[in-house]
Amino acid sequence: MGVTSIRFSTSPVRSKPREGDRRTTKKHGLQIRIMSMVHDRLGRPVGYNCTGGRQNYEWVAVKDLPARLHHLLLPEERAAL
Repeated sequence: MGVTSIRFSTSPVRSKPREGDRRTTKKHGLQIRIMSMVHDRLGRPVGYNCTGGRQNYEWVAVKDLPARLHHLLLPEERAAL
């Protein structure tokens, strides 16, 4: 039995989104990617949003980062808060 097909790619692999990724925009400045939470009708967190079998993320400004995620900040950013 022989090889029926060979696949190869010439483009770089796209990195998967992860919590703690950073970006800078002109409008919002530095932002950090965090996992999005689902809340009940009273506003209490229920869990992480995994709609469609994939984790969903959202971008948040450094000053709006929840206290539970301060481990994602760099030491100089943590000192500025």
